[in-house]
Amino acid sequence: MPKINVDGKDLIANDGESILNVCERNGIYIPRYCYHPSLSVAGNCRMCLVEIEKMPKLQTACSTIASEGMVVKTDSEKVRKARKDVLEFLLINHPLDCSICDQVGECFLQDYYFTYGLRKSRFKLENKNQKQKRREVGKYLVLDNERCILCTRCVRFSNEVTKTDELFVNSRGDRAFIDISPEKGVTNKYSLNIADICPVGAFTSKDFRFKQRVYMLQTTKSICTLCATGCKINIWHNNNTIYRITPEPNIYTNTWMCDDGRMNYKIVNSSERLTHSMINGTEYNKRQTVKQVFNKLSKAMDDKLRIAVVLSNYLSIEDNISLIYLAKNVLKTPYIFSIESNQQKIEDGILINSDKSPNSNGIKLLVKKYGIKDISEYAEYDIVIGFYEDIKNLRISLVKTILFSYKKSSYPCLIALKTYFETDGSFINWQGYLRKTAKVVNSPENTFDLHHFLMEVSHLFAVYPDFNFKGIIKDLKYKEEGQ
Repeated sequence: MPKINVDGKDLIANDGESILNVCERNGIYIPRYCYHPSLSVAGNCRMCLVEIEKMPKLQTACSTIASEGMVVKTDSEKVRKARKDVLEFLLINHPLDCSICDQVGECFLQDYYFTYGLRKSRFKLENKNQKQKRREVGKYLVLDNERCILCTRCVRFSNEVTKTDELFVNSRGDRAFIDISPEKGVTNKYSLNIADICPVGAFTSKDFRFKQRVYMLQTTKSICTLCATGCKINIWHNNNTIYRITPEPNIYTNTWMCDDGRMNYKIVNSSERLTHSMINGTEYNKRQTVKQVFNKLSKAMDDKLRIAVVLSNYLSIEDNISLIYLAKNVLKTPYIFSIESNQQKIEDGILINSDKSPNSNGIKLLVKKYGIKDISEYAEYDIVIGFYEDIKNLRISLVKTILFSYKKSSYPCLIALKTYFETDGSFINWQGYLRKTAKVVNSPENTFDLHHFLMEVSHLFAVYPDFNFKGIIKDLKYKEEGQ
């Protein structure tokens, strides 16, 4: 392992490690545009130039491998002048869009200008090259070629990650620009990652454009619940509104995330959202809903009807534990079932899982712990309690159900649930890692946390559960990151 000296500090490099990566590991920041840790090294922006003793010219830190005895300067006068010149070169044809650009607040071009530039342009505004602006290049992306600095991150992403090859550099010199294969367009399922990795606002998200300045937003770490992969995400929100979702890169599961996962927050304010519980066509508030469900279950028990409870791979571990408690301790029914998940695998070679439910592995552990029956043993029952997404596929008579749902439906008894953007929950992803959602916005007034709803129903039966969710989850066999 080579030993090098950077700005007077002795550092140990890994074999084959670049100077930029060595510095990054040791808290020394080197500016960059084209470099991205999950893409190949291009070395074309020249912003990461550093001075290396005994080398006549400045070298790119992203592509120069650290070797024994290297003495590197990352902030010498020679380096600062080179970065200042690179910035002037990049800004020659850059438009004066800052006041209307969505990248403000996370723009590397602005940040580095204030650090290394602060130089009035020597070129007249009317002499700038003009290129296409506001090009719709896909379902979710807008491209502004004038803002582009040709770092080629987007081209490498489409070549190396999605392998769809939609983007390429057209023409040469100062007339060069990012272009789209006319027969393709940017149609891959990960297109919004291109907006994330663009350092200067050339690619922007149609969904997020002109909604909020990023420095006005708060970020909360959570997970995507759209499939069993369970990607780690950042939810950007302000004033009880979610504005966008971006990936939280990590070594365990995901660097990127799919476009569908980013759009999953739309359910919160969708026209299809169930904001009141609906029983036989009538809307009920929370208190009335609890009473109505209690009356229905109480009568069923008095009439000695058979009641079945179906656990859900879509619901959190806490909510499924509550369903088990309701069945065993309140309804006294042995008819508790689980639904076997689809085969779990990454179906596209990147992130999207063939199992579209987020908690199949969590349910498997609960099945083992509590001895839950498989749905294949299901017979006819007088009342079935479960999650809408599961029950709709089981061909059960509508009148026999009490269902929990986020969405409107024709089922006669629907209990309005909070989404996992509005409540916390624990899930175990396909790798076996325990992951948690986080509440980021308030829910509609008459929607429920499922476990709170079941607790209130239990109270009317004079049963008072004291759920020890942390203790039960701790006893489950899951993996923790770092193990």
